[in-house]
Amino acid sequence: MVTVGEERCSERFLRVRRPMFDRLYLQGEAVVALPRAGTKTVGPVAFELASGRELDLGTLPAEATPGSGDRVRLEYLSSPVGRGPSELRLFAGSSPEPWRTLALPNAISAVAEAPFGWYVGCRDGFLYALDRSGALRWRWQTPGAAAFRLAGPGEAYFRPCPYRLASNGRSALVGWLGSLWSVGPDGVSEWGLRLQDLSPPHVTEGRPRLVRLRSGQDAAAAALGVPAHATLEEIKRAYRRAVKKAHPDLHPEDTSAAARFRRLQEAYEALSGQGGATGNGAGAGVLRFSFPSAATVSFLAAVDRDWLVGDDNGTLFRLSSEGKLVARVRLGSGALFCLRDTSGQVVAFCSYPLAFSSQPNLWFVDADAPVSLPDQYPWPDYLRGSYGSYLFSHRPRGRDLGLIDESGQLAVQLRCPRAITSIAVAEGALVLAAGALICLEIDGLSPLTRTRSWGAPFAPAAPTRPQSQEPTLLSY
Repeated sequence: MVTVGEERCSERFLRVRRPMFDRLYLQGEAVVALPRAGTKTVGPVAFELASGRELDLGTLPAEATPGSGDRVRLEYLSSPVGRGPSELRLFAGSSPEPWRTLALPNAISAVAEAPFGWYVGCRDGFLYALDRSGALRWRWQTPGAAAFRLAGPGEAYFRPCPYRLASNGRSALVGWLGSLWSVGPDGVSEWGLRLQDLSPPHVTEGRPRLVRLRSGQDAAAAALGVPAHATLEEIKRAYRRAVKKAHPDLHPEDTSAAARFRRLQEAYEALSGQGGATGNGAGAGVLRFSFPSAATVSFLAAVDRDWLVGDDNGTLFRLSSEGKLVARVRLGSGALFCLRDTSGQVVAFCSYPLAFSSQPNLWFVDADAPVSLPDQYPWPDYLRGSYGSYLFSHRPRGRDLGLIDESGQLAVQLRCPRAITSIAVAEGALVLAAGALICLEIDGLSPLTRTRSWGAPFAPAAPTRPQSQEPTLLSY
């Protein structure tokens, strides 16, 4: 089962039942395992986390009462985009059964904690503010959503909506494509801006009419569906059309969308000269070009009341709560993601690797330099967050789980005979549902969180500059 890092792991206990375990959660010092949803013959089973001894569910700590503040949690079951209502479910504590179920008219795009409860983004174009009893406080409509008209079934994905969402404890930040809006605690817009307004002016080195394809780039041209002597504008338009059909965020039901999107990115980088030494512009007599930015928001987060905004061109922006640019740093060329620890704090950033380069693409906020993800787990899609000294990487319902240390090395790799369907982490222990219930002790999982001091280039500029001075722009 342990294929890498056996010296770091030891089995604490293993439990097997029929029907097989499918889901699990931690409750106090116990782990509660459940069969697949819909199973009527058996119910949840509790085990002591320290020893694996089976416990009576009635002896576990009492659940919270409905509406009792932070102990109420929200889960949701989203419908496909444009195909009916989605369910919001409120749970008391760790209870497996919801005490209240709500409905929203379309697919759920994002959820974020609010001081009073939750912000919920919906593909109908609205941001809903719900308190912890499930009552609606207000709703805010994304600019452009009211005027949107469906021209066909596929157009439902392009209705402006709160597609990216974050909260800083006071207000919410909403992102749609390349636009941002701050929504106050009363549901009123505070400010809005576009990512392209935060980027420096674009400068080109020349204006040739044709892109000359080098040997080996015919396949890249075919992937985008452009002829061998396509113009720069033709390549740009073809890339945008193809991305709409393959972007995994626009087609969440398509399991092959992520792979097709990566191939499109590689083809575009090869033809536009963004892919390092093998792209156009690296060879003699061929100029290097970069197109005007049309970046979209890839993630939103909050830190120290500031906003962090990542885009799909690998740039990280830090904005003040008033929407002023504090810092900007380029971390890569692909979509940027943030990684959090168990307390919800941002600990690292990761971008898609360059198509033809091994440039480091994982950067911890307190590290001096970036590192590369291991060859076994090169893509950031499956990174599940930071636990102790490790990042977890797992493809949903895959059999493998990788634990990556902060040097970018694969420290532990687990391979289960069945798909891993649920994961829980406690101090020093990892619990998996993979048909059986498996509990492992792993060195480096205690403590689960630690305090990190943000270093360059992520720390904001010193607060000694005059207020009239332009925000500091950081580059690396």
